[in-house]
Amino acid sequence: MLKLTLVGVATVSAVERTCHAVSAAASDSWCDANCNYNPPNCPSSLCKCDGPSPSPSPSPSPTPVPSGPKVVGGYLNIAKADGLVQLKALAEKAATLPINRIWIAFLSPAMLYTPGSKTLVSAGMQIPTIAQDAGYADLADAVLKLQAGGVEVFLSMGGWNYNCFPYFYAKYSVGGYGTSTPNYWKVDTYCDGSIDNANEDNQYCYVCEPKSEGTDIDLDFSVFPEPATDTWKAAIKYVEGKASDPAPEWHPEFIPGKQVTDSKSGKSIKVPGSSAYADQGRDPYEDFVYLAKDLNVSGVDIDYEEMWHADYHKTGSSPGPYKLDQTTYKYAAIIKDTADAITAHAPNMKLSTAAAAVGAWSGKWWGGNLKGVWLQLHQKFPELSMFLTTGSNAGGINVMTYDLSDNQQYHECPNDSTCTLEKQVAFYMDTYDKAGIPANVGYEIGTPAYPDKEHDGSHQLPLSKDKLSTLVSQTQGKVAGGFFWELFKPADGQASPTEVAQAVCNKLLPGEARCSGEIPSASPSPAPSPSPTPPPSPAPSDKFKCVSNQCILSSDGSGVSKAVCSAICGASVV
Repeated sequence: MLKLTLVGVATVSAVERTCHAVSAAASDSWCDANCNYNPPNCPSSLCKCDGPSPSPSPSPSPTPVPSGPKVVGGYLNIAKADGLVQLKALAEKAATLPINRIWIAFLSPAMLYTPGSKTLVSAGMQIPTIAQDAGYADLADAVLKLQAGGVEVFLSMGGWNYNCFPYFYAKYSVGGYGTSTPNYWKVDTYCDGSIDNANEDNQYCYVCEPKSEGTDIDLDFSVFPEPATDTWKAAIKYVEGKASDPAPEWHPEFIPGKQVTDSKSGKSIKVPGSSAYADQGRDPYEDFVYLAKDLNVSGVDIDYEEMWHADYHKTGSSPGPYKLDQTTYKYAAIIKDTADAITAHAPNMKLSTAAAAVGAWSGKWWGGNLKGVWLQLHQKFPELSMFLTTGSNAGGINVMTYDLSDNQQYHECPNDSTCTLEKQVAFYMDTYDKAGIPANVGYEIGTPAYPDKEHDGSHQLPLSKDKLSTLVSQTQGKVAGGFFWELFKPADGQASPTEVAQAVCNKLLPGEARCSGEIPSASPSPAPSPSPTPPPSPAPSDKFKCVSNQCILSSDGSGVSKAVCSAICGASVV
């Protein structure tokens, strides 16, 4: 019997009952966990319960076979210089790829798309093309080929940069908890040790991306907005109807491309991103679905990582613990708005989401991450959690069990005995399982993005071939899906994209021919160097000389015609 410690209003019921699944959409463990909480989340179409469990408790059941579609997928960062070339290469090999799903990343959460316009100009995908439609036709062609070859295509909105507001992330996340935090070294390095020196010129101590990335503070970053549309208002009304204490607080003033005032410091700051959606009165989440529908993709994906929002809008007093309910409410409204758009415009479309490794971990929150957001979504808004994980619209929850660290100076392991990559991944996936949230395990190719390789490389936990084998053996078999970032990321001596895809594919789809396929090489062929132009040869002479009874071309322009020479010397001509 699962014993969970839940955040907020949920408590374990006094008398436990034995519950079991009556639908393939749920498992016995899910029903046992969710039906024994107060208030219970026990849909009669999924679960049935008997009377109180006899004492002693029954022996644990064998580990259930994971239910749900078997997903083997990878994200493609199409904004890379060769991203479009890579997408086309994948499309040409669709039938033999060792994956059955691809997420094309990323669209801006401040995107704008008019149904039927068939252009990506205002979508923020940054596809490397000068085509007038910003790559729409190329993308549509690739989608057609991939899905014909058995690979589902999802569009993904968000990603780290489109979630990172440099000013607020620097001031309230990196610099909001004193100087002994894992990323404060950026303040020391780029802002002379003081967050007061953070400004646009140094991209607020380069907290979102390193200086070497050459990011543009207006073009490469954004926030998830709260649009002034009826569709968004309907979503927040739904959230308000189910929210508990504290009540939701909304912040529509954070409009990309416009000024916003930091209510705590009084400083006016420009929000990164474009205000085009607001200027035209559109809802980016609805437009996201419109675009996906026009492209005929299988699904859409929300990659929400606004840590700055959680740290700025947290409740509680220093030094903590705090609560991040406001961020849960905002995320729930985004999911609700997107789900409503799917129901209204593309009822067969799927919805997936990326989720933090700590997203289902209950207990105290000390700031700096999104701990427990997906657990709270599941508890307070179970219909949204189920839209993502069960039924015909379920695209799944992708847990980003990577970019982990074993630096216990900053308490970055779940506990002192759970610091290796395989132990941390198992721990975090277990929190989702115990919460009754079906989820997919994540892998990262090559050098992790965190912790910084140069600053704290000794505490990185890369996915070596041995670690891959262990994870697939010990953790992957317990869940229905696996995914990785990124399809063409350099392996840097670790497990390659093909090795990860094949390992997960063979675990989840044993015997399928595609599991022996490869991720194609797709680096653009270098333009051939032009051959040096030879110096112009002298114009052929029409004068000949008779030398040793042979007619020889004259080198100095003197001589006679070929006919005369032949008559004098004979027919032999050299």
